[in-house]
Amino acid sequence: MSPENAFFRGRGNSGFGPVSPVRSRKARRRWFRNSVRTTLVALGLLGGAVIANAGWSFLHNDGAFGVRQIHVVGLVAHEPQVLRDALADLRGRNLFALGPEEVSKRFAAFPWLKGFLCKKHLPDTLIVEVAERRELCTVGTSTGNYAIDGAGMAWPVPSGAACTVALSPGLIAADAQVQSAVTQLLRLDLRGAVQNLAPGDTPGALTLVCPNGWRLQVAPDDIAAGWQRFQVAKAWAATHAPDHKALDLRWAGKVVLLPEAPAATPQEPQDEEGGTVNG
Repeated sequence: MSPENAFFRGRGNSGFGPVSPVRSRKARRRWFRNSVRTTLVALGLLGGAVIANAGWSFLHNDGAFGVRQIHVVGLVAHEPQVLRDALADLRGRNLFALGPEEVSKRFAAFPWLKGFLCKKHLPDTLIVEVAERRELCTVGTSTGNYAIDGAGMAWPVPSGAACTVALSPGLIAADAQVQSAVTQLLRLDLRGAVQNLAPGDTPGALTLVCPNGWRLQVAPDDIAAGWQRFQVAKAWAATHAPDHKALDLRWAGKVVLLPEAPAATPQEPQDEEGGTVNG
């Protein structure tokens, strides 16, 4: 190969040599195009970041998107004003920065609420869709009347509400076992036939107190079987223990009498120093 040909092919006799001027120009143009492309991409990303930051700052400006209107929808048994009042302090807060946890904290005081969904309408409206718990019935306690849902939730209701059953001291309206017992009473259509629920004489038992004086101890998870035994035991008790109205219905195939409830012992009045009035 002649030296001239080797020069233009980029090689010498040894296999290496000067680079062709044509190839050198192509490489420079390729490098220049790649550099311009990279620079444009970097400038585009930087501009996008600047615009995004400006947009984020604009959207989170309290003055531009402050909450001015709050609507509560979906209520059936309760007035929406009580929930609007609970959310009143959110007015003026930025609509985009407002998270559902802020609403959840304010709704924690309302156990009759099952759930909620927040919707934001630009530029200044917060809409809260709520779902209420389904009330099973109302029970009376020494501290007032409570609505229950049968799933362990209870909330106070006005004192004039009609009660399905009264709970004696020691039973809590929100207790799951108590609510299960009340649900069974309703399923058995015993509204009015059982007046009170009271703790049993032994742990894990419940006592049904009836208007006609009967006191019936049952297993909380099987009131239906206990009530069937009561229908059979009443005839036996009328013959063999006519004045006895306390039965333990947890035993199948037998009638078990309970001790009668002790009568309350009157206490003597005391003077201010702790002794009796008569000294």
